[in-house]
Order: sequence, then C-alpha cells, then structure tokens
Amino acid sequence: MKNLKLSVSIAAVLVFVICVYSFLLGNEVFKGKFSNDSIGWYFLAKGLFCALALYLLVSILEALKNKKS
Repeated sequence: MKNLKLSVSIAAVLVFVICVYSFLLGNEVFKGKFSNDSIGWYFLAKGLFCALALYLLVSILEALKNKKS
C-alpha cells in the first residue's frame, strides 16, 4: 500500500501543477497582465478538487485496509 500511496500522491501533485499552469496560461499571467478568464478559474478549481480527491481516496483505502487487518 505504501507504493500505491506514493504513486497516487505524485499523481495528485502532478495534476495540481498542470491545472495551476493552465490557470496561469488562461489568465495571461505569463504575458505580464491578468485577465479574469472563467476557464482559467475552472481549471484551478478542477485541479484542487481532483488532487484532493485522489489523495483522500488513497487515505480512505489505507484506513479501511488497516481496519480490516
């Protein structure tokens, strides 16, 4: 279960980083201005939700496995 938790944690961080990068691209932060684009905020919210859901799912599965043992 340790390998699964490590790989899911890495995947969660990767999903979060990709979505934050999409947020920054959508709001044109790298061009030196900030345009409040709704699709950028969508990707930021999606990244937060997906990363947290992945991490919590593996934590719940680990707790259930420990309870069963």
